[in-house]
Amino acid sequence: MFDHLSVGVRDLAAARTFYDAFFAPLGCANAWAAEHELAYGPGGESRLFWLYPAQGDQVAGLATHIAFTAPTRLAVDQAYAAALAGGATSVRAAGLHPDISPDYYGAVLLDPDGNKLEIVAGTMH
Repeated sequence: MFDHLSVGVRDLAAARTFYDAFFAPLGCANAWAAEHELAYGPGGESRLFWLYPAQGDQVAGLATHIAFTAPTRLAVDQAYAAALAGGATSVRAAGLHPDISPDYYGAVLLDPDGNKLEIVAGTMH
C-alpha cells in the first residue's frame, strides 16, 4: 500500500541520531543520506521512511507527505481523477516525472484538508 513516508524534522542531524537508534532494534537502518534528506528501510536496503528539514513551530503534520503504491499507471490516473473530483488540489499532475527518477510515474495532491498525498506506480530509487 505505501511506497514511502516522508516526515519533516527541525534538525536533520539530531533526527538521524534518534532514528538510527530507534530503528536498529526493528531491523531497519539508514539507506540513504544526503545534505537535505535521510531514508530508512529494512536492513538498510529499501528507502521507505524519509526525513527532511522543515521550518515552523509545529513541524508534525504540517510537512507530512504520504505516498501510496499503485499497481499500474492507469491506477495512478484513476486515483488522481477521483481525488480531483472529490475536491483535491493538484500539486503535480499524474504522469511521468523523469526529474524524480527515469521510471517514476505518479501524482501529488492536497486532499480537501491540505494533507499531501502521492500516488506512485514507479520507483523513486
